[in-house]
Amino acid sequence: MPVYLKKNLRHARLGIWEITETSGELYRMARLSSHEKAFYARLKSDTRKKHWLSYRLLLPKLLPAHAVSGISYDNFGKPLLDNGAGHISVAHSGKFATLIISEHYPTGIDIEKIQNKILSLSHKFLSDKEQEYRFPTAVKESLFVIWCAKEALYKQQGQSGLQFRKHLEIEPFAYTGNGRVKGHVRQGETHRVMELFYETIEDYLLVYTVERP
Repeated sequence: MPVYLKKNLRHARLGIWEITETSGELYRMARLSSHEKAFYARLKSDTRKKHWLSYRLLLPKLLPAHAVSGISYDNFGKPLLDNGAGHISVAHSGKFATLIISEHYPTGIDIEKIQNKILSLSHKFLSDKEQEYRFPTAVKESLFVIWCAKEALYKQQGQSGLQFRKHLEIEPFAYTGNGRVKGHVRQGETHRVMELFYETIEDYLLVYTVERP
């Protein structure tokens, strides 16, 4: 079944597509607008094509038929629904593509396959304070929570200039496989506190957030 997971959240809906099809099979399943077909034609990588088509195919699984529309992108690269029916965020890694949509609130999502390489790359995205965190167990998984949480915050904010080490910070937490963390976005005079949720799905880590008043 292509739809691996579908969830109704508070103020949002989320779906994950497990990619088992070829790009040609996915393309025949999708009902694309003319500008989406033109965008798709510019994609070079077959993997990129499959990821893009998969999260596009999630839209009709999460929205009523009258609300489904094409996807465009703003100057920052943030995905937008052509009909303005809500806020969306997308992510993909390996065999999964995911999309989250909220009718009223900006949202962000990330999914990554859990791999050992995170251990040697953590200095690139951890703040000085975060580098002092000590995780007695599940170090690799904990680092992926922080990485994916910062990716989700970056997408949710939808603005240029945000730096993972300088402007985004995740509070200390104990990894439990599924849970929540608190994130901070500090840039100039702005300070936002965000709640993020994470789930371990097979050997992947999923994080999402919905900004609420």
